[in-house]
Amino acid sequence: MGFKKVIFAAIGYIIEYNKPLAKALLFPFSLYMLLDLSELLDHNFFTALVFSILTLMVQTLFAITTHRMILLGPKSIPEWGLFKWSKRETFFALHIVGLSLITIPIMPLGSIPFLGGPIFIGLVCWLFSRLSLVFPAIAINQGGSFKSSWELTKKHQMLMFLVVIVFPITLLIPAYLFSLFPYTFLLTSLLTNLLMTFTTILVVAALSASYKVVCHEVYESKL
Repeated sequence: MGFKKVIFAAIGYIIEYNKPLAKALLFPFSLYMLLDLSELLDHNFFTALVFSILTLMVQTLFAITTHRMILLGPKSIPEWGLFKWSKRETFFALHIVGLSLITIPIMPLGSIPFLGGPIFIGLVCWLFSRLSLVFPAIAINQGGSFKSSWELTKKHQMLMFLVVIVFPITLLIPAYLFSLFPYTFLLTSLLTNLLMTFTTILVVAALSASYKVVCHEVYESKL
């Protein structure tokens, strides 16, 4: 399945599950809006750290809810979403942090004159696209690891690059443009968060669709 078919499949899942998905994501979306409004407050290092952790937790609930809805169906999630934090959510969040930490060893490449920046960004994008299938696997309680994601994406590197890197960047351009409007913080914050929420749902759904495709092909190759 090519990139276009994965995207169309993701859109189809969102349309099919639009009502249960909206209900299940209402809670994390409300939390995200409150955290966004907290930017109006003055922050020291401690409060900034707390809000960063809370944002990570909300993003985790958001992603797991969407992954489970797409891959396992609406019955895999309580009607009004996830309100409990379990080992699965902790494992998921730690892998988000781990994905960021993996880039630390290659940071010195960015200091190379002229070519360092593009090389660093290219490697980060490649690593993220190769390791991202760990997240749908964790979300549906199939364990998952960076190693298994690396192996699964071996023959699907371009597909994953388009889904994980190109697709989100393209979708986030309108949200970025909205955020530039001055003197209308509350309105632009709401519109930007709505656009980013829709983008997140689409990207996570596309990642779920990619996971289905890749796992199916691996299964068939073993028959």
